[in-house]
Amino acid sequence: MAHTRALGLFPERADASPYAFGADEEEHGVQRPGDDDFWADLHRAVATGRAGILEETHLEGASRWHHLTSDTIDAVRAGLTPRARLAAWPPLSTDIDAVLRTLPADGLVEGVWQDDDGNVSSAIADEAEFPELSARMSRARAAALLSVYAGESVPLCTAVLPDNDGVLRARWRTEPTPSDRDWALRQTQG
Repeated sequence: MAHTRALGLFPERADASPYAFGADEEEHGVQRPGDDDFWADLHRAVATGRAGILEETHLEGASRWHHLTSDTIDAVRAGLTPRARLAAWPPLSTDIDAVLRTLPADGLVEGVWQDDDGNVSSAIADEAEFPELSARMSRARAAALLSVYAGESVPLCTAVLPDNDGVLRARWRTEPTPSDRDWALRQTQG
């Protein structure tokens, strides 16, 4: 500490690591890791048609979307950003007109669409931007509209990628879904 002070810095003694989860973080329950069990569950959900896209949040406010099939899921997993937050969603609808008819009169929505090359994109728009969003989505192969308001659009399941050694060190958490709560309950019983 003397050497640190000599460098012109002001060290403070800490009783705990700043990387340790605090009591307020732990009260939200166990965070599901994006481990082999998560991916096995996701494989089953994709195979049965319940899941079709994966949202990868690698930085707060920045997401990448991935189309999931039994053939692509392993490649998607291999290309994810370390410690990313993951959310699995149902497949996109190929009935673009039906999706666009669900645009609300006002408010915010997130449009998610897949182009002919298989790339999945998204944009958050309000009523002033709905015409542009509609034009972009009308050219898509498949699409969905998701509410950005808490609790209105809920993914099938969520997780956070652990480090290569299997330890979950990421500080951020996901909002638990019913599936995540079932997973956490199984962890306490087994």
